[in-house]
Formats: sequence, C-alpha cells, structure tokens
Amino acid sequence: MKVETVFGNILMTTTEKDPLTFIEEIMATIKDPDIWTDLASKVIWSIVLVIVAMILIRIINRTIENFFKVKSKSRLKGNEKRNQTLINVLENVATVFIWFVIVMMIFETFNLPVRTLLAGAGVVGLAIGFGAQSLVKDMITGFFILLENQFDKGDFVRVNTSGTTVAEGEVISLGLRATRIQGWEGELINLPNSTINEVVNFSRYNAISMLDINVSVSEDLDRVERILETYFAEHWEEEEMLVAQPELLGLQGIESGEAIIRVMLETQPMEHFGVTRRVRKSLKNHLESKGIYISVPKMDIQDYDGKMAKDEGDRYGKEL
Repeated sequence: MKVETVFGNILMTTTEKDPLTFIEEIMATIKDPDIWTDLASKVIWSIVLVIVAMILIRIINRTIENFFKVKSKSRLKGNEKRNQTLINVLENVATVFIWFVIVMMIFETFNLPVRTLLAGAGVVGLAIGFGAQSLVKDMITGFFILLENQFDKGDFVRVNTSGTTVAEGEVISLGLRATRIQGWEGELINLPNSTINEVVNFSRYNAISMLDINVSVSEDLDRVERILETYFAEHWEEEEMLVAQPELLGLQGIESGEAIIRVMLETQPMEHFGVTRRVRKSLKNHLESKGIYISVPKMDIQDYDGKMAKDEGDRYGKEL
C-alpha cells in the first residue's frame, strides 16, 4: 500500500473517530512494513536522481570546457577572456536547469502536485515580481552586457553610474544579476548590473603613454633627439610589452630652465604603467652614458644689497 493512500485515508476519517481509535490506526500504519518499503524505495530513487544530477552537471561542464578548448585551437578561437566568461555563464545556466528538473522529478516521485505547485509559484512569482523589479532589471542588463560583449572576466574597467565612478579595477566574475570587480587595493566590489550605466574598458585596445624627458636648455637638443632615435631603433624590441617603436614627438616645452622632450609609447593593454617606468630608467642610464643628464628645475634668487634695502626702507617710511 502506498504511503500517500494510507495517510490520506487516516486524515479523511479523523473527524469521524475518537482520538484513541485515531492513535491506534496511526500506530498500525507505522508498523506496516509495506509503507516503509515504499518510502525507502522513493528515498533511494531520490538519492539516485541527485547522484545523476551531479554526474550530468560534471559531464556538461566538461563538455562546455572541451568545446571552448577545441574552439581556441581553430580559426574561430575568439578572445580568451570572452571564452572564459561564456564558460562560466553557460555552466551556471546548465546547473540551475538540471537541478530544477531533478527537484520536479523528486516531487513527482512522492506524488506531490507539481502542476499545482508550479501554478502557485507562478502566482507568487507574479506578486513578488512587482516588488523585485530591480532584480529583473539586473538580469536584463546582465544579458545585454553579455550579448554586446561590453567586458569580460579579467578585463580592467571603470564603471560609472550617472556620470559618477562607482568602481574601477579587474572584473573577477560576470553574471546575469551582478558583477564583481577587484579594485587597486584588493577591495572586492559587488555591483548589481542595473547600476552599470557606462563602462570604460581599458583592456580591449593597445594603451598609449606619454613619456617626458627633462634635459637642460643648454644641451644640444638636436643631438639629444638623434641619440634617442638611435636608441629606440636599436633597443625598443627588448621591451616585450611594446607593440611598436616609440615615437619621438620632439620638444614639448621649456620650464624653469628645463627642456621637455616628449616620447609616445604604445604598449599592450594595461601595460603602459610598467613600460613607462622601465623605459624612463633605461633612457636615463643611456643619456648619462652619452654625457647628458636629467636636469633639475632651477630658480633664480636675487639678494638685495644694503643700499637697495635702505632705499626701500626710506620709501616705505615716507608712505607712512
């Protein structure tokens, strides 16, 4: 006899019998071995379904990863960061879908009214939806971020909301509801996707850096520029992060006895900070080997002699 039938009969006749009889029927039902056999079979089947779900999730995740591995070796390999982002999203969607199906099957195993539960969940979901509009907005925005490929996992971005910067750093994860960004100092920022109004992605294209070299105005600037151009032509490939030979733009300005020579560097995305520091150091050492030194700002200070001080004092006294 099924568990549901026995307990259903007991509940239907509860109001027709005295409490003592009701308790006796419950005890008799508990002692019935058929009920425990039926319950055990359903529990075992539910455990089997859970194990099957775990195996399916692992197989599907492995299939997704292998698909993108094969794709990365083909002509249509695409961007590695983009592929990793899609892997994470697809694995999450597959996991949620499989567990939903397994839970419904377990409900069916115990003869629970799945259709009624789903209908009730739909009504409740509709009621909750009016109070969870931000969640729906988050998911829609996350979908379009993925569709438009605005940024991927591992990209360095600046996120603005209504013109105000709310986060800047490396994208740790990207989901349909929220995005996690790690800042410069290691802080982890969780952003609902609906708050992302504007994204500045620094990781898509090569970076440009302007390097200023200060030398004394008394130096022969033509000679300095020839030395720099020769050095760049012979040594620029030693810096792996440079994607092109540095371009000498020429004299940028003269300030405080210094001539400022500007050089433009083109580097791989987000590598311009380190490249600029290393190139500045190598240029300083190279110029010093040629007898040219980085200048120090100068300031002319004139001291008043005694007569000038006396004249100033007399004029000040007369004005008083």
